[in-house]
Amino acid sequence: MVYFASLEEQIGALMENQPDDEDNAPLANPEQGDVPVEAGVEAGTTSEVILSTRTSRAWIRLLPVLVVLVVILVFVFQNPKDVKVSLFTFSGTLPLSVALLGAVILGALMALALGSVRIFQLRRQVHRKTEGSEGDNRRLR
Repeated sequence: MVYFASLEEQIGALMENQPDDEDNAPLANPEQGDVPVEAGVEAGTTSEVILSTRTSRAWIRLLPVLVVLVVILVFVFQNPKDVKVSLFTFSGTLPLSVALLGAVILGALMALALGSVRIFQLRRQVHRKTEGSEGDNRRLR
């Protein structure tokens, strides 16, 4: 039995016994040099690029939504303790997770409302400026 001094010698001995298939493989294009053709692929064929589709983009957009949904579900199941919630004259008990998610949703709706009002104001200003510039051009004619 032969004992090797290191792992590199063992790997080297194993590699010496393996046939070298690249030496026997036909070249893809002899002008390009030593580029062997893979088994089952004809020389001179080009691989087609797979374009993304609406469906693939929809699945890619759906993945972050699913991750957020899983995080929300974990949050809900880890915070089942009931807490007393009061809003103006209304009061009651809710699970902590539902109360916090409600607060987040109310905050998002307020931000959406304020942002929508600002966008409406900016659009109105742009519309007035474009009407004013068209009116000046009409007077010059």
